[in-house]
Parts: sequence; C-alpha cells; structure tokens
Amino acid sequence: MRYCYINMKIKTLLLTVISAIFVLTANAQTFKSGKFYYEVVNAANRQVQIVAGPSAYTNVGTGDFPTTVTNDGKEYTVIGIGAGAFQTATLNGLCKLPEGYLYIDNGGFAGAIGASAGVRIPASMIIVSPTAFDSNHLGFLTVVADNKNYSQLSTTQDGTSYYFLCNKQQTAILAAPGERLKNIVGDVYNYVSNIVIPEQITEIGEYAFSGNTNLKTLTLHKGITKFGHAAFYGCKNLTGVTLLNPDAEYGDMLFCDCQGLTRAVLPAGIKSLPAHMFFCCVSLTNINLPEGIKELRKMCLSSTGLTSVNLPESLEWLDTCALQNTDIASVDLKNVKIIGNQCFSSCPNLASITGGEKVEEIGNAMLTNCPLIMQAPYFPNLKRMIGTPFFRMPGLTEFTVPASTEYIERNPVSCSPLLNEVKVEEGCAAFAELDSCLYEIKNGKPYRLLTCPVARENTELVLQPGTEIIGEQAIREVPLTALYGNAELKEIQVTGTKFNNTITKVKMLATVPPTGGTTFANETYANAPLYVPKNSVDAYKAAEGWSNFQNIIGIDVVEPGIKGDVNGDGVVDIADLNILINAVLGQATVDTNVADINGDTIVDIADVNSLINIILGA
Repeated sequence: MRYCYINMKIKTLLLTVISAIFVLTANAQTFKSGKFYYEVVNAANRQVQIVAGPSAYTNVGTGDFPTTVTNDGKEYTVIGIGAGAFQTATLNGLCKLPEGYLYIDNGGFAGAIGASAGVRIPASMIIVSPTAFDSNHLGFLTVVADNKNYSQLSTTQDGTSYYFLCNKQQTAILAAPGERLKNIVGDVYNYVSNIVIPEQITEIGEYAFSGNTNLKTLTLHKGITKFGHAAFYGCKNLTGVTLLNPDAEYGDMLFCDCQGLTRAVLPAGIKSLPAHMFFCCVSLTNINLPEGIKELRKMCLSSTGLTSVNLPESLEWLDTCALQNTDIASVDLKNVKIIGNQCFSSCPNLASITGGEKVEEIGNAMLTNCPLIMQAPYFPNLKRMIGTPFFRMPGLTEFTVPASTEYIERNPVSCSPLLNEVKVEEGCAAFAELDSCLYEIKNGKPYRLLTCPVARENTELVLQPGTEIIGEQAIREVPLTALYGNAELKEIQVTGTKFNNTITKVKMLATVPPTGGTTFANETYANAPLYVPKNSVDAYKAAEGWSNFQNIIGIDVVEPGIKGDVNGDGVVDIADLNILINAVLGQATVDTNVADINGDTIVDIADVNSLINIILGA
C-alpha cells in the first residue's frame, strides 16, 4: 500500500523543488537492483528514486543505500526516497542516507521499525515530507550539521536523549521517533512515554507525532503558537492533554483517533475547535467547552464517548457532524445560529433539544437516526433549511414552517411515515400550505412543490395551477395512486418517485414534456396510463423517461376556468369531484366560479350531481 495523503501545499513544493532539478518521466520504468526497487524519474539525466517493492524491505542498513545503480548496462544516480518506499520496513542501526539524496516523499519511512535504529538526513536533503515518518517505530532521527533546511534537537528526559527532526531554526518539531530506546536490562526495553516539548519550540508540524503508539502523556507550554494538521493523529495510548494558548493556530485532525484519550483541557478564550479535532476519541466522555468558543467545526467531537455536552453562551455555529455518533442525552442550543448537516445524527440517547431561539439555519439530516426524538424542534427565527433536516422522523405527525423562513432547499420532512399535515405560520411570504402540501411561492403564485406528506389522506396529487417544479424528494415514499401535472409544469427533480410504485395513473397537461420523467417506478411505466395533450403524444413518446410509459393516451385539454375544473388543472375528472365533495362537507375551499356547476350561486350537493353527469358524459 502506497501513501497518498499529504498537505497539497507541501506536495506542490516537493514537486517544484524536484522538477527544478530534473524532469519527471511519463510512464516511468521500474527495476530492481540489489536489495531495492527503483523508479526512473528522469531518463535523460538517468536519475532514479527508491520505491516500494512487492513486500516490505527487511534488515535495511546504511550500506544498503547506494548513490548509483546499474540497469541494462546504464548507470543511474539515486536522488531520493519515493512515496511509501520503506513503509513498515525493518531498519538495522542508524541508516545514513548518502549525500546527493534530495527528498523523502510522502510516507517514505511511514511505519518503519527499529527501536534501536534510525535515519540520518544528509546535508543535501531539500524536502522531507510531513508524512515521511508517520507512525514510525524508530529510535533516532538525526541530521547532518551543515544541512541548510533541517536540524536535530535533542532533549533529555528521564536520563535519555530524545531526538526531534526540526527546522533549521529549531523552533518547529517536524517529526519525532516513535520509540526511543532508554536502556536494556536483559531483553527488557524501556521507552520514554512522556514527551516534554522544549520551551524553544513554537510550532508542532503536520503529522509530527502521528501514529506514536508509545506516547502516553504530553507536556506542552503556552509558547506554542501553531499545531499542524494531524500532529498527534492516531496516538492511541495518549491519555490526556492540556492546551494552554487560546490564540494558537490549531490544525484539523489534531488528536483524531487518539482512542485512549480521557482528558482534554481547552484554554479559556479559544474561539474554535477545528475539524476532526477529537474525532474517534472513543474514551473521551466529557469535555469542558469554555466560554468564548464560537464554532465547533466539522466532526470535531464526532464518534467520541461524550455522554453530555454543555454548549457555552458564545457558541454560534455547530458545523457538519459536530456531535454526530455520540451518547449525549440532551442539548441546550442557547445562542446557536447555525446547525450543520448531520450535526446530531446517530445519537441513540438524544431525547431532548431545548433552546434554539437564535437558530437561523439547519442542515440536512441533522436528526437522522435519533430514535428518541419524536417531534421536530421548533425554531421561531429560522430562515434557511438545507437538504432534509427532519429526514425519517418516526413520530412526526405535523410540521410547521415558521413565518421567518426564507429558503427551503428541498422537502424538509422527507420519508416521515406518520406526517399528515404541513402548516405554514401566518405572515410567511415565501411558502404556503395548499391542499395539505407545502409549496414555495414566487411572485405570489405556487412555483415549486416541496412536500406532499407521506400520510396525507388524499392519495391523488393534483398540482396547483402555476406550479413549475416538483421538488427533490417532494413525493418520495408517498403512497400516491395518481399524479396530475398542470400545464405549467417544467421539471420533475430527483424526487424518489422510483419508490412510488403505487401510482396507477399519470396525467401531464404540459405541451412540452417536463424534464425528469425517468424518476417513475418500473411498475408505473408498465401499468399506469399516461394522459397527455393530443398534440403532444409524439413529443412524450420521444422524450427521455416519458418514452418508458407503455400506454400514452392523448386527451383534450379544456381552457382554464371552465365549469367543473375545480382544481384548475385544465381537465374535468374524478379529481375535481373529490375536491368538490370536500368543499360541500366544509373540508376544502374552492372557486365558486368553477364549482357552481348548476349556476344557482351556491356550491352544494346539487353541483356534485351535476359534475358527476359531466364526467360521465350524461
């Protein structure tokens, strides 16, 4: 397996430095010479780098690193260590890389083994990748004194010298040996498990201690102003950490996958927890979030062992998956303004969400797989709903859109099995409830169907006049028996209608086939008649998706406002009769101009009888 992750800025620098000296060769030739495999990186100048072989190299010593190699009678100069070349290799003693080696690429010695072994960086070395020594099990990392880019910094702990790979100024730790031989008593090896960062260090570099499984405790100081990306990633036996500088730059994935971490102390005044900071720290059951924090970034506390969380008053943003897959039982949102996608998803014990008066935006699937949350929380000042925030809410029977709502990306309550009613608060200009469905309003008219409740009583859906779009997931898993599209319909988005195999009749009144006809179930294509305007039959038969219907029937379309066209879809049929009956029973509102079939100025049972005669052609 070759390493492929790396900070792109460093990777670009590495390639820039190398390409200034040689030209990378396309379709590079690989060959074996002696103990190692090599890859030609510049055929013209006959330059190669050491690369990984079919299996990890073993018993590698100083004498195994050549400066030149021969293949097919041609001599090549070795100029570097390729990506993953010595991943999990076993080293013997201090491996002195020869002068002339220019770089160690991504993961060059990742996972290399040798408690009493190590690597010495030559004076010629220009670039050492941040992941060059990721998860190593080495005892030494040393640097030739006259290297212009790197240096070694030694510190004595418990009577043992410990060597760090540093920048030339010795202010940044770039890599650390994963194991340091302290002493040998018979066959017993003792290692330094506590690391004290020297006072002169102001930066911990990317991946500097990543994968160090022997690190148990860590002593930091306030003078550290920068912690690089994944600096302590995968230190599985690290038990506790105290961060002291609230103004330091903290990189993403800082303590990610530190599975033994039980204590993490954050400095007062810290403004943000970076992405994945404590992701997969499964032993971290509690953390104090000090006042002043404004952001919990992406997955920063996801998949931890948290059983409770106290959000500070200063917190405004819960980013994507910030508290996902935790054991928290309740949360008080206080002054949170933004809740990101899947923020609380897969929290099996979460039963209570309070606060939320300041919430303005909620993200997709924010409560998915939270079985104890039965009702959607109400946010009185909500402005934006991204994706489907309340996806598959098992106990949700009704849903209210706050008057403050300005934007809904798609069906906010998709696949909630008991939902039978959608309400829109008075004063909401952007959305309306029409025929038990939620519509987006544009220019004062229905524009996009957003939600048709799964448990809605009427299984025939007649789009409101003016509707141009059936929105994404708007009718997903709704047990419709008939779908009637109005003349203005232009698009059926990815709606999940493939799940709606109950549809037995489709009527489209648009003369130009709407896009998105490929979303119907195979059962619908095979068994449901598709009624379209007579003059558009050929167009539907040729249109993508619509052509899948086995039975396309042309019909006459009446002019809008015709007597009996109660729903305004341009056709007088059984759908109008159902609405008219509901109107007579006081369960629906209709336009008297079209519902007063017999012209006596009253909409009553007599009009129902008249409409039946019209439909029957009597």
